[in-house]
Amino acid sequence: MFDFTGDGPVFIVLLVLTILGGVALIAGFAWLLASSGQTRRRSGPEVGAEVFGALSDGDLEDEKVTIPLAERAVFRGTGIKVERETELSYAEIKAALRERRWRQALPALLVIGGMSALLAFGSLTLLVRWDDRFVGVLLVALVFYTLIRIWIGFIRA
Repeated sequence: MFDFTGDGPVFIVLLVLTILGGVALIAGFAWLLASSGQTRRRSGPEVGAEVFGALSDGDLEDEKVTIPLAERAVFRGTGIKVERETELSYAEIKAALRERRWRQALPALLVIGGMSALLAFGSLTLLVRWDDRFVGVLLVALVFYTLIRIWIGFIRA
């Protein structure tokens, strides 16, 4: 009934669903960052040295970052760095759904649903193509166990 070898219809369908899950994940992530979050802008010679790799991330935790004389000779000028981060909990997503604020909840749901589809259909696609069924079944079991735990956490929040 199903052709599990070669490029049969089961493999093609699973591959298309995997790709659609990845697209939903990327679109939801971009939408989430664009619609919410905080933007931080920094500029100055320290930021320029950081961007060009003259300073490590550990050096940047101090408030007073100075550039040594040897590094000043390598990097001259100022740099600009823009960072955007957002944070959303399961409880906030569920509250937005209860209050019918779809524009706030939809990006997060796209991220969660896209990630779930990418992992689930991706593991099934690999199972179909791999010769070693034991490893494929272990991968599918691990992925589905993880997804069940994620969705249980979402339901309980």
